[in-house]
Amino acid sequence: MAEPPSTTAEPPSSLGAPTVAVVTGAGGGIGGACALALAGSHDTVVCVDRDLDRARETVAAIEQAGGSAVPFETDAADPAFGEKVAAACTAAGKTRSAVHALAHEEHVPALELSLDSVRRSFTIGPLAAFALFRALAVAPVPPPPGAAFTVIGSLHEKHAFARCLGYNAAHGALGQVVRTLAHEWAGRRIRVNAVVPGWIATPGEVVLYGEDHLARAGRSLPFGAMGEVGQVAAAVAFLSSPAADYISGSFLTVDGALSVSLARLPEGDQT
Repeated sequence: MAEPPSTTAEPPSSLGAPTVAVVTGAGGGIGGACALALAGSHDTVVCVDRDLDRARETVAAIEQAGGSAVPFETDAADPAFGEKVAAACTAAGKTRSAVHALAHEEHVPALELSLDSVRRSFTIGPLAAFALFRALAVAPVPPPPGAAFTVIGSLHEKHAFARCLGYNAAHGALGQVVRTLAHEWAGRRIRVNAVVPGWIATPGEVVLYGEDHLARAGRSLPFGAMGEVGQVAAAVAFLSSPAADYISGSFLTVDGALSVSLARLPEGDQT
């Protein structure tokens, strides 16, 4: 099993350096699928997760499919998160694609929501994404023109779902990180985008809702089924590819028409 790249190694020469994709949350359902999807178009994938065993599972899946990957253990709440991940990427080669697939989500009424939980939503989401992308942008081996930085966004950025205040607010901020960096870095040809999933069948959703509830909810969605992690990963792979080299500041929604089906007018008194 490959070990994490040394963060003290001399950076490789930019000329002819191996191409690197980095995925945070690579031990999760969506993050793992993104890492697998990017492995075929990059020399190596740095699989970042706070759970090293889960990162290694994703690495093993990539290697079984014929790709190359390394696990890297760190927590997005670490103040040095961005610098640590960027150093691992620099040791591996030239970062052409980066995906931030981390979020903190707690479902409780606002009056029961702690400030610590809200802070964690911001720390794990928009702050960690900015820290990572900034550290990669100033790395000793800079991203090449056309490099793609992508966040996994949420419909919560625009829709104020109840019992999700911290998650809603953090994704609103994450959206502005995407827009601002895309604006500021356009001249450097660093592309910054978001993929916005709908309701996706992930292990985390099973923990939150239970399998029976998800099965019933899936049948009520516009497409009659939950989305799959591979569908989200395919969108990330597209935005990370040369086919999307003129796309930046965009939000690619992968939700089976859910977001455009949410509007409901009150029915009023039916008596």
